[in-house]
Amino acid sequence: MTISNDQLLTWTNSPASTKPQYTHQQIREALAQGIGLSGKNFEVYLQGSYANSTNIKADSDVDIVVQLSSAFQYNLSKLNEVEKSLFHITYSNSTYSWINFRQDVINALVTFFGQEKIVPGNKSIKLLGDSNLLNADIVPCLQFRNYNNFSLINKKDFIEGIKFWTIRESKEIINYPKAHRSNGEDKNAQHRTNERYKDVVRIVKNIKKRLVENNNLDPKIAPSYFIECAVYNVPDGHFTGNHQNSLGYVLNHLLRQCNPSILLTVSHQHSLFGLESWQWNTADASNFFTAVENYYLNN
Repeated sequence: MTISNDQLLTWTNSPASTKPQYTHQQIREALAQGIGLSGKNFEVYLQGSYANSTNIKADSDVDIVVQLSSAFQYNLSKLNEVEKSLFHITYSNSTYSWINFRQDVINALVTFFGQEKIVPGNKSIKLLGDSNLLNADIVPCLQFRNYNNFSLINKKDFIEGIKFWTIRESKEIINYPKAHRSNGEDKNAQHRTNERYKDVVRIVKNIKKRLVENNNLDPKIAPSYFIECAVYNVPDGHFTGNHQNSLGYVLNHLLRQCNPSILLTVSHQHSLFGLESWQWNTADASNFFTAVENYYLNN
């Protein structure tokens, strides 16, 4: 027997909580008071499941981007030689580096929250939560611009992303959280998926939670980000009927109809599957969605 539509509807709800917003607000306040950050142009915003409104009760950590915008990194591979020359004439190199910015962010957080609550890591800075604050992963980064064209009258034809480096390996990481959020909201629109896209993501995440609790799934094979991206690639017409129908259509498409090699992340800037550490592998994806389908059909 399949899971009832009433149960699926229950799993579509995002838990009401003021903690993510309060945590975000406190981090903003800490950075606004940072001496080393005074006069610097940066923005602070949510990314991940809380930003994308795909969070469920099991989601405890909040992800925060601290993006320096007065200095940026870029990709000019789509520009011709004239456009590249014009770009380099227009912009000069910044003397304020990402590592300087990261340290100024750490200093501001330590001053505001206390040394015992701040743990710098390889990719992010961990804020340890308490009764009022959620745990937070804070990512200091530079604005990244993936240019499509460049001219003096049109300097903003780029996809905006973020770029930072791992501390131990000095490996660069480029993500596109703003494009992810925007594309996800568009996918969820009434005229496209009848606001079912994010519902199905939450349902799948809730099933994953139960599979993990029952020791039937390794939680590491299906991070929330990959679940969002996979479901995003399902054609809009599959999100139809009630939630049972939508979930069944989505799982069938991902397991039996789609071509993994052409699936993209929600931002459209990366292939979902591949050999890079930040990409998913098809074996994990297949095992995960098979487990989800079996749970759905037999509970």
